[in-house]
Order: sequence, then C-alpha cells, then structure tokens
Amino acid sequence: MTSSFDPAALAGWRQTGIVALLCLGVFAFKAGEGTLARYKFGLNVTESLPHWAFVTDRRDREVGRGDLVEFVAPDTPYYPAGQHFVKRVAGTAGDVIERRGDRVWVAGKDVGRVKPTDSLGRPAAPGPVGVIPAGSLFVVGDNPDSLDSRYALIGLIPASRVVGQAEPIL
Repeated sequence: MTSSFDPAALAGWRQTGIVALLCLGVFAFKAGEGTLARYKFGLNVTESLPHWAFVTDRRDREVGRGDLVEFVAPDTPYYPAGQHFVKRVAGTAGDVIERRGDRVWVAGKDVGRVKPTDSLGRPAAPGPVGVIPAGSLFVVGDNPDSLDSRYALIGLIPASRVVGQAEPIL
C-alpha cells in the first residue's frame, strides 16, 4: 500500500476549515451581540444595597414592588451626571406616599427614615408625598443612609429613566 501526500488537497481542506471557523465566529458574535444588547453588567460602589454586582435585563417589562431596578439618577451634587443607581421599588403608580414624623410610608409600609441633613450636615429636603402618578416609581436602598426617593434630590423616578430590572450576582 502506498500513500501519497497531495499538498493541493490539504490546502483545500485548510481553506474550507478557515471559512468554517470564520462563519462560526461571525455566528457566535451575532448571537452574543443580542445578549449584550439585552443584558448589562454593573457594579454598586456604595452601601445602599448588600450586593455589589448586578446584571440588568434591559428588556422592556413592567416592574413591581420589591423588584430591583437600574435607573439613570437625576443630577445631584453628590454624583456625576448620568450616574446609574440600582434601588428596590417600594411604590408604583397609584400607591400613596405618606410622611409620619421622620418616617416615610409607601403603600402602607414603613420604608425608612428621612434625615434632616446629609452626612456632611447640609440640609436634605424630603421627597414627595401623595399618590404616585402613572409612569413613576418610588425607589429605596436597603441601607438607611441610601440616597433614594425619600429625598427630593432623587424623588420619583420616571419610567423613561429606568434601564431595566436588575438581579444581584455577587
């Protein structure tokens, strides 16, 4: 039995393999592109929540009380413009926000205290009271010192500022 080496046949297989790998790479990239368009990874650098890493699902869906949401915060003197926050939804459209002394109640649940000053002693104006309008959310952090809807600087979050529903991963 004799065997012969045919360089032309090997070159043909090599070209076919390269084309197949390129096609597979393009397919994987396009599949990943859809995933990257839908999901976003984020870090929490404050103590407002017990988790420090989140994946946000940017799919347009309704969020409810208790869900974590990522949103673009209003401009504040504490954070750069366009800062993204992750907070827990405490109230949705139609829920009533009340202030009883220094405590804030949303939908009949105590969501925390409003402090008269920030950590540097500057006045901290309390957030809104009344019925949450359609298209708005009242959000809170798990930490009692969280800058959230209890304060006028954050207030109610319009749905247009919501990036998506967040899930803690670490």
